[in-house]
Amino acid sequence: MKILAIDIGAGTQDILLFDSRKQLENCIKVVLPSPSPLLAARIDALDATGDDLFVDGHTMGGGSFSRAIKRRLAAGKRVCMTPQVAYSIRNNLEDVADLGIEIREDPPPGFTGALLHADELDLTPILDLLGSVGEGLEGIAAVAVAVQDHGSYLSGESNRKTRLAHMRRRLEENADPLSLSYPAGQVPAVFPRMASAAGRLSEQLPHAPTLIMDTAPAAAAGCLADPVVAARADGNLLVINAGNGHTLACILGGGKVVALLEHHTKRLEPVPFASYLEAFCRGEARDDDDYMASGHGLFYIGEPPGMENLDMIAITGPNRELLEGSGLDFHYPSPGGDMMMTGPMGLVKAVLARLC
Repeated sequence: MKILAIDIGAGTQDILLFDSRKQLENCIKVVLPSPSPLLAARIDALDATGDDLFVDGHTMGGGSFSRAIKRRLAAGKRVCMTPQVAYSIRNNLEDVADLGIEIREDPPPGFTGALLHADELDLTPILDLLGSVGEGLEGIAAVAVAVQDHGSYLSGESNRKTRLAHMRRRLEENADPLSLSYPAGQVPAVFPRMASAAGRLSEQLPHAPTLIMDTAPAAAAGCLADPVVAARADGNLLVINAGNGHTLACILGGGKVVALLEHHTKRLEPVPFASYLEAFCRGEARDDDDYMASGHGLFYIGEPPGMENLDMIAITGPNRELLEGSGLDFHYPSPGGDMMMTGPMGLVKAVLARLC
């Protein structure tokens, strides 16, 4: 059985062609730059004298792309984009328009500026790469992708806090972290980036079942593919994904989500974060306290065990050294010996649980 798993983060896209006939270490694994900074570089490289930019295509990760657009606006340039692309900037089109971006389906009349196409899930380069080593996607059992989607929000609401609210509602119905994954036809309308990803994969691989998942829970689920973590999966775990943009901490009890916290990685320091995690594990942290003011928030859906009753702290992600020097004892998961495959392996686990 082959499963194509793609985890698109702020800095990299981590790709695994899982093949159940092989050892995980022998499966094809690729780490490439994320599409968002690549598109941002193209925007920054445009002729500085050009006045107009029109972007069409699909919803993708904001991040570097969004910052490049804002730099162009700050320079007094005109920026237009389709509604689908505009959701890459914010999940509320009124807020996008308030930034000075013109939202329209087609270029303005007489447009002579630069045209760019946004698409973070064009599989052509991946197919070409696989073909160059004698691999392909014929007969693939499923394809899965992880992307971060804040979810739609109303004007005046916090897009940071809305993201956690969507997660909480889902997990209150089913506390399995894999419940934060969706078959292509079941992606909620509040997630435009996830819906776009599902559509792009279905267009290119119409015969392959498709699964979409958020990047943070995908990484948390992937930690359980590490044999050391898996051996303690029935106990109390604190699983942390220190990504390039966001850090998620999840308390698991018997494999179910007990509590979840998400913050911005660049705002975290080892000792204060470790201290806050202790309060989080005691059930004393609050979504509206000062420490979470600049984060996405936190919530509890069960009784936390306390730090002293944890069976393991597992931390993954490109910034996994975040807790070095904090005094905490932790383990670095590495499914198949490769930390960068944690997200893709979470996707594989979700596919096996939900589609196969």
